[in-house]
Amino acid sequence: MENKLKFLTVEDYNLLLEKAESATYTKDTVIITEGCICESIYILHQGIVRVESAASGKGVAIAFLQPGDIFGEISLLEDMAHSNKIVAEETVEVLILQKTMLYSLLVSVPGLSARFYQSLAYNLSSRLRETSSLLSYIMGQMIYEPEFAFSRTGFMGQKQIPPELISEVELFKKNLSGIEQDLRDKKISEETVQETVSRACNMLINSMREQIIHEPKMEQAIGTYVFRETFPFFMLSSFIDSAFRKPRECANDSYIVEILSQNEPEGDGYLGVYIDRWIRSIPTCLALKNRGNIITATLNELANNWTSSNPMPVTSLASGAANEILDLYFQTTPPNIKVTCIDLNHRYLARAANLARKIGCNDCLTFVQENVLLLAQNNNRMTIPPQQIIYSVSMSNYLRDRELISLLNWIYEHLLPNGTVILGNFHAANPDRVLLEQILEWHLIYRSAEELEIIFARSKFRSLPVEIESDEFGVELFIVCNKSC
Repeated sequence: MENKLKFLTVEDYNLLLEKAESATYTKDTVIITEGCICESIYILHQGIVRVESAASGKGVAIAFLQPGDIFGEISLLEDMAHSNKIVAEETVEVLILQKTMLYSLLVSVPGLSARFYQSLAYNLSSRLRETSSLLSYIMGQMIYEPEFAFSRTGFMGQKQIPPELISEVELFKKNLSGIEQDLRDKKISEETVQETVSRACNMLINSMREQIIHEPKMEQAIGTYVFRETFPFFMLSSFIDSAFRKPRECANDSYIVEILSQNEPEGDGYLGVYIDRWIRSIPTCLALKNRGNIITATLNELANNWTSSNPMPVTSLASGAANEILDLYFQTTPPNIKVTCIDLNHRYLARAANLARKIGCNDCLTFVQENVLLLAQNNNRMTIPPQQIIYSVSMSNYLRDRELISLLNWIYEHLLPNGTVILGNFHAANPDRVLLEQILEWHLIYRSAEELEIIFARSKFRSLPVEIESDEFGVELFIVCNKSC
């Protein structure tokens, strides 16, 4: 066990350990309750404990402490309520130094008091520096960098929109306005409405795509024109409204998938529900809805080949509500796995943790609130035990090449020998790319199989063979690579 009190001598530290009482806590036992005032200092001797906060939700960790770490010291020194809950992540041994015994030692051993408080001050100062550095980094990331900034004005060629596209847009508006009037007058069946609306939407998007292919330098001008002219119609769809307003980060992809999984078209006015049903039928929406099934099937297959009696360790990065993981435990025979779900959104994690408790699989899952994007910037010291599988289905879409390489390096270091990484990335040939970028304003990073192979080759995976397959809709690529022994 490492001495985390830097300025104590070996004799000082051994004296504290000698006077401390040893206590053992089993998995999920609460060691310190949030809001209590500590009368002791705790030194973690063996095992790992997790730190939870009521704000993040029951069962959601915001940090982990390792052997040698100290906790309870701030509450004791300030005589204030402890701000977090400390819970045993596994069976742990903790050394407890009572307040009265500690103060007796500090006054009776020459120089111990100064060395002890200097050690605590150093630890607190280190935490403050790390927090300040992280805060500075996060604040900097809140400002869009130039290549991700997006405007709807000032594009060259705005006055040279192809007449064919203008005619197509006007026809689209005329057709939808006519259908709306027919619905008001009850002159048209629902089946005919859906067929006509879907055809009009598809023809418009296809025309926009063809014009952009023909005039690639005018892509933004063409997209902006179509966006402006069709916005009042498309925003009648509940899904388009939600997708358009979605924050541009992977942490919110779960929100979109959750809406799609409900499979209930909704919208405003006479046309909204029909436009909503159309957008839900495009390849990207079908692929996102089916994405969890792909991961669930893959985890089942890999778990079936796991020969150890211990659970197979799996980590999901940017896990969201972890639906594909929880689905595993609704099976008649759930796989023998232990899953760590890491995400920044505490609401999704808390919801997943509550559901895990209800279905009785909370012992098989660990939920951690952490900004996984920081892993790709080398601004995070989060560590996990070696894993057999680490996967993410959305992070790659938001990471530049250098950031994705950094993430792959972190994954490589946290995989067991023969461990597997699985990543999803939007396909450069995604058939809905123009619609996603120009109408929904989803500005993701699309990659081809060749580009992903190059990125893996530049990471610590180097020349290890990768398997890259597209989903059945041609929307996403899934990359699998096994770490060599």
